[in-house]
Amino acid sequence: MKRRLLVRILLITLAATVMLQVVLSFVGVGLFCHFFFARYDTFCPTDLKESDLIAPHTQVTFESDGNTLSGLFIGDGTEGLIVIVHGLNSGMDAHFPEAEYFAAHGYTVFTFDGRGSRTSEGSTRSSITAMRDDLNAALDYLSGTAYSSYSVYLYGHSSGGYAVAATADRAEATVAIAAFNDPVDLMCAMADRYSGFLSYLQRPYLALWNRILAGSDANECAADALNLSGARILIISPDRDSIIPPDCMLAAHADAITDPNASYRTYAGDHSDLWLSSDALAYRAETANQSEGIDRLRYNAVDTAFLDDVLAFFEG
Repeated sequence: MKRRLLVRILLITLAATVMLQVVLSFVGVGLFCHFFFARYDTFCPTDLKESDLIAPHTQVTFESDGNTLSGLFIGDGTEGLIVIVHGLNSGMDAHFPEAEYFAAHGYTVFTFDGRGSRTSEGSTRSSITAMRDDLNAALDYLSGTAYSSYSVYLYGHSSGGYAVAATADRAEATVAIAAFNDPVDLMCAMADRYSGFLSYLQRPYLALWNRILAGSDANECAADALNLSGARILIISPDRDSIIPPDCMLAAHADAITDPNASYRTYAGDHSDLWLSSDALAYRAETANQSEGIDRLRYNAVDTAFLDDVLAFFEG
């Protein structure tokens, strides 16, 4: 009798321990997502402003999952419509230099701030895949504008690179820069910086939270989306990346991509500077400890050879 009672106590203790671990893990992952995807309103003195744009530009708004997002048409060219999608801790202004360059070469550019970022509504940025949903909303909006007959090209960086890769079937051609492949893998890698290798034990909870935050297709891999679409895409990677771990990069999963229209290039640089000129990089190093008197245009000057490669790919 005592033996049965002891076994029962042990089983109840084990079940309670497991349940507590599940509850604590779920709550912990929820807190991580809450803080990691908190609203992003940071502006730096080096960020370009709308007033820095030379090309004609028009402000617009559109809806995405109940949030009003701010967008900008830049340029008035007729070669096609290039949609630029920014990364997670960023905003559309980060890619104003590329937008100017594309506009100067005969394209109209559309770019926007994702939910929970800068000039757009949203109490949070929601999830690691929310930018894909915002991009789909932007493309739906564009289909009802005067640009609906234009050829559409997608250009995205980081989480924006994931977004354009996952949505490449809606464009003539797509360029994904420093994109990740698996949203849950990346979330594990980001959590690893705070809690170490134990974060990988939380993968099921991260996947569940991402699904709760962003819907049934929240955990879709970019490679899987490309294989279904057969879209023409150029996947660009830096030769070093201080943000996304190498095994999380979309290019690292080339073996899993069966899309015959996918091509790959590696450029010298880090996660967020592939499109910058050598002079801009040198100037950034020179002004690293400076907070005032920075020439924003020089700080963000583009590498024209890099962008010529992008346009050559778009033009096929």
